[in-house]
Amino acid sequence: MPQIGVLGAGIAGLTAAYRLKQQGISVQVLEATDRPGGVIRSETTDGFLVEHGPNSLRPSPVLEKTIQALSLDDQRVWANDAASTRYIVRDDQPVPVPSSLGGFLTTDLFSTRAKFRLLGEPFVGRTSDPRESLADFIRRRLGPEVLDYAVAPFVGGVYAGDPEQLSARHAFERLATWEDEYGSLFWGAMRSSSEDSADVEVPSGLFSFREGIETLPRALAMALGDSVQYEAPVTGLHHDGTAWTVRVESSPTDSYSFDALICTVPLHQLNEIQLSTSADRSPLADVSYPPVQVVALGYPASAVAHPLDGFGMLVPPVEEEYDILGTLFSSTLFPGRAPEDHVLLTTFVGGARDPALASRDADAIQSVVERDIDRLLGVNGDPVFTRHVHWPRAIPQYTVRYGDVKDTLSALEEEHSGLYFAGNYRQGVAVGDAMTSGADAAEQCANALAS
Repeated sequence: MPQIGVLGAGIAGLTAAYRLKQQGISVQVLEATDRPGGVIRSETTDGFLVEHGPNSLRPSPVLEKTIQALSLDDQRVWANDAASTRYIVRDDQPVPVPSSLGGFLTTDLFSTRAKFRLLGEPFVGRTSDPRESLADFIRRRLGPEVLDYAVAPFVGGVYAGDPEQLSARHAFERLATWEDEYGSLFWGAMRSSSEDSADVEVPSGLFSFREGIETLPRALAMALGDSVQYEAPVTGLHHDGTAWTVRVESSPTDSYSFDALICTVPLHQLNEIQLSTSADRSPLADVSYPPVQVVALGYPASAVAHPLDGFGMLVPPVEEEYDILGTLFSSTLFPGRAPEDHVLLTTFVGGARDPALASRDADAIQSVVERDIDRLLGVNGDPVFTRHVHWPRAIPQYTVRYGDVKDTLSALEEEHSGLYFAGNYRQGVAVGDAMTSGADAAEQCANALAS
């Protein structure tokens, strides 16, 4: 029986390994750390449940199939109805993002001029520039105000990134596709919505699990059992034309032999692994992973003046008096995130907007966070619960030259038979995107073995 190696027990690697095992294919996962899940980690202390990484999941076909196969549906919790409201700060106030035509016409988030500019979007011409930044794309199609008070804060929340640096085509591929296929984001969204509504197998909305998102990678790792080896950092790969030899540091077995490999290690680690190749790997080293600090603060509910009736608030870069990227209303979003009569606020700082801030000491960062949320949410008094999580390298940035990264990964796959890549740097940074990339790599690998 062929033996497949999976490098990394993050969500992409676990998904790939689980898909292969479901098909009866022998698989071995090598994970550098002592736990599965990568950036996904859920921690409960004193009744407060803190997510170190992703805070919510959006259904996708691969995610739904995995949940059903692992019998996790009874552990799923859906987002509170109030979480459909999202706030963006403008002029020192959290303003609800409009969710209907009536709300759009009356919102204070955009000026009258910006609203008229948006209505003209279907008549904007296309571009052929494959390296157009997201900022330039949005200015061209929707206007500068939409960039400042909608897209820039959203990018800060999803990528912890800068729209001036991110690629429209790679970071937000759907938007570029809508322009290519329909000539308009408006018409593309309408057509996409009608197509999505026909897919009854995938529910809508945001969800998590009662004990946090880590429930998912834990269940995958449990299903894989002894097929996952921890504390096995990979240092080198060698292909002799038939099999792969994987060298591992500080392992009872110094090397492993596999018929094929699925590599899911982060790009900044991948470039350090020895691999003989004629391909230029420098684009992989150039990918930025800016630092992010997660600050979770718990308060008595009575200490917060804002009703916290929403998903959270995002802070645009143009609101220069504030330093945070945004704050999730975690205890509103899902049940069981805070003790009774308490709230949990999860705030993010740093990213591409201010990487130096994320590297400051905990006290300095918390002071910044408390100052900003006090002014914006009316928080009084000191928190009764505090948790800091520092990610020195958080999320890969799909910049305007990201096509070079994808081309490099493809070149490595073409040069080395039986090598496949998956992860949040392949098809998107969301959990569902990473899982899809893992499932796709597993399918390619299984098909190649069968041919």
